[in-house]
Amino acid sequence: MIKPLLLFRSRLPNSARDLLDSTRILTSVIRGFVETVTVPRGIVRQGTSAASHGDTTVTIISRLSCKRAGTRFNSRGMDDDGHVANFVETETIVWDSRGERNSRGVAFSYTQVRGSVPVFWEQSAGLLPGQQKILITRGPEATLPSFEKHMEGMNLKYGTTHIVNLLSATKPGEAELTKMFKLMVKQAATSSGPGRDNSELIRETEYDFHEETRGGYEAAAGIRRYIDSSADAFAYFLTEDVDHDDDSTTAPKSNVVIQQEGVFRTNCLDCLDRTNLVQQIISQMAMEKFLAHSNERAQGELWYKHQILWADNGDVSILPMSVIFTNHTCGRPSPGYMLARAP
Repeated sequence: MIKPLLLFRSRLPNSARDLLDSTRILTSVIRGFVETVTVPRGIVRQGTSAASHGDTTVTIISRLSCKRAGTRFNSRGMDDDGHVANFVETETIVWDSRGERNSRGVAFSYTQVRGSVPVFWEQSAGLLPGQQKILITRGPEATLPSFEKHMEGMNLKYGTTHIVNLLSATKPGEAELTKMFKLMVKQAATSSGPGRDNSELIRETEYDFHEETRGGYEAAAGIRRYIDSSADAFAYFLTEDVDHDDDSTTAPKSNVVIQQEGVFRTNCLDCLDRTNLVQQIISQMAMEKFLAHSNERAQGELWYKHQILWADNGDVSILPMSVIFTNHTCGRPSPGYMLARAP
């Protein structure tokens, strides 16, 4: 919406540009979700007391792509450029302060994505369960070029992509989607060309969520055994602040300790409830590996608040019919959003 105004701004002399910026009328908005919670020493170093200085905060940031936006049933699958509906990048951030004024510490970050099944398909907007018929609109040969664009974009941005497909293997519409999806993954992974080797860049796990969780959603944790090796290989992002010659007046230097080397791409039909729960499990797996590598342990309150954050994220940020407005007047601590549902 503000692109023409940004173009106008770019042509202004510096003095006029500074004046325009001072009005703060041009505000970039990310559609999605952000919330931070504080855990009183939620992460406790082995051998130290819970009275250690500083706080531990956990933040979730979800960013919804604008490349293929639309309402729930009107925007499905992907377009010719490989952009998929309801594509959301979610980052879990843990800040574990090690200083008296929360000025120094360790920062952990883990990124994962969700998005509509990247084939060409549509779904009717029936009102009752089972009425939303799924229709695949292009065959394999017409789908593969766009699918490869989607996966190449994923690999360029994130590295190796591990696809976690939660669609049902028995529901007719979802089973057809899975069949086409698996075919595309297989063809893309084995395709060859100048400088192209996708065999190590695309991994896939089929996990029939409804079948696996017949006894309750707690059983969803069983997915860990299918993805643990990739979780180990992908690692996570970690920085650690280091003082400058014990000079407390100088800002600490942040050293990158570990880089995240790959990403999980999770999807079900809507990329809503099933996807959000599995992403919560993946996020916890990454945090557990961070704690284990740091010789640390977590209090139960950390996992409780982590679970609440993901529940809020699922309720708010990734609903295709939600609209986010900025809120500059709220005087109480709250997530930085106001939400209105489209009719």
